[in-house]
Amino acid sequence: MAYIVFDMEWNQPMCAAQPLKGKNGVKLSGEIMQIGAIKLDDGGEIVGDFSLCVKPHFYKRLNKRVRELTGITKEELAEADIFPAVFAQFDAFCGDAPTLLTWGFDDVPILRQNLIAWGLGTEICENSYNLQTIFNTQTDGGKSQRSLAYALEYYGIVPKLEAHDALHDAYHTALVAKHLDLAGGIAAYGGGSSGALWEHPLLTDSFYPYPHKRAAFADKALVEIPCPTCGAKLSTSKWVTKGGNFYIALAECPEHGELIGRIKFSHVSDTTLSCVRNVFKGSKFAKEHYDEVFAKSENRKERFKARMKEQRRAKKEKKEV
Repeated sequence: MAYIVFDMEWNQPMCAAQPLKGKNGVKLSGEIMQIGAIKLDDGGEIVGDFSLCVKPHFYKRLNKRVRELTGITKEELAEADIFPAVFAQFDAFCGDAPTLLTWGFDDVPILRQNLIAWGLGTEICENSYNLQTIFNTQTDGGKSQRSLAYALEYYGIVPKLEAHDALHDAYHTALVAKHLDLAGGIAAYGGGSSGALWEHPLLTDSFYPYPHKRAAFADKALVEIPCPTCGAKLSTSKWVTKGGNFYIALAECPEHGELIGRIKFSHVSDTTLSCVRNVFKGSKFAKEHYDEVFAKSENRKERFKARMKEQRRAKKEKKEV
């Protein structure tokens, strides 16, 4: 068995006609344009690496923000192979029954989405784990999503390569992985970390465009969570912010059980937002996590109201003087 630490960079939609649909009707929230990976043996030692760009097929224009972030040029992409050919090489590099390791929960859903869009099998995605979760469990026990930069600093690792290159990020992630008990972490995976909630989405949809979040949350198609099994529109709890561009909500299908939804907003341009909504299987821990996030959100609102009230009071007193 091999551990495959991998990272990807992907292009994003640019106009209102997107996201485009692939072969099986999947809406691509991002088209993979670079895959980087490091192979580790059972002891966590590096035994191989992989890095290839992918020729655009669905999104042929390179999003300006993506280009600035990654430094990848349209010329590099034009010379690359299309996704099925690149994936075949990646699959061969991974070998039989690989264990995929990522830093964060975005890469595997994007990989699955691209595989479905091209009509390819998604079996490689099933044995995958978020190293953020294992890192949290084996270090400070935190439930927040620690950045890769935080983990590198935690172990005193000085980054030698630039970030936002798929191979570079995979290499730095592999350096962190060498400090972790991978076998133990995988065996205990999901034991109380919120990161494990966001693995293996049952349903992924993209929504676009919105001028601001208020307009997005007015869109019933976005905010009403559907059952991934029967398609029924479900009564959905209030969407609450986890901080930044992430929001979560709960729903329950009378026939197929509890669900938890997660929305991630992204800026397509300075004036336009897109978002990806994933739906995951619910659980007791999912409900506890939602309640915790909801309480924090309400506390932030109360503190904000108190600050505004104090400012008005001070302003009134100043006028009276």
